Amino acid sequence: MPFKMTAFVYWSGVYNAGLALFLLFPPLYLAVGLNIPAPLWGWLLAGFLGFTSAVLILASHDLRRRAALVYWEALLRYVAALLLVPAGLFGDLGLIAVPLGLGDLAIGLVYMIGLPKELALSHRALFLDRFD
Repeated sequence: MPFKMTAFVYWSGVYNAGLALFLLFPPLYLAVGLNIPAPLWGWLLAGFLGFTSAVLILASHDLRRRAALVYWEALLRYVAALLLVPAGLFGDLGLIAVPLGLGDLAIGLVYMIGLPKELALSHRALFLDRFD
């Protein structure tokens, strides 16, 4: 079965939804060693993840027209990796943040490499949402 960006984008949106639900319940994330300083921050992250989940799932339904949204999501994934990995290794967020951050990095790379290849669009076109 060939790799399809549409399916990958859809399932990464589902993954974000799962993370959002997980972050709504402090006892759950504390049980796996994720130390978010106050429930408010977990809930704020859950809202952000819920929104990005909806964007990714909706984008997967018409990836050619909505590819720029996914491309920009790659940039958000890189920022998440830059924050999560050091906070997990050197801060008190918990070591579980390291694989989460590395997962974000991997997903961002798949988006940024896969979208131009599958859609035959340049990085510039995706970044600027200009497909003419």
